[in-house]
Amino acid sequence: MPYGEYAQCPCCNKTAYGKDDIEQKFGYRNMGDGRYIPQSYCRKCRSANCEAGKPCKVQ
Repeated sequence: MPYGEYAQCPCCNKTAYGKDDIEQKFGYRNMGDGRYIPQSYCRKCRSANCEAGKPCKVQ
C-alpha cells in the first residue's frame, strides 16, 4: 500500500489504516521535500525507545 494508507510497526506489529488512524498511532515525518510519510515505529515503541533487532519493550 502507498504511504498514507497503511503503516505497520516493525517492533510490535501494530497496524494502522488510513490517515487519521496513522496519525493517532504512528504520526508522520516531514521529509523536507514536501512529502510526509508515516513514522516507521508506532508512538508507543518510540516512547519506549525500542530498537531494531532487540525485543519489543511495549509487549
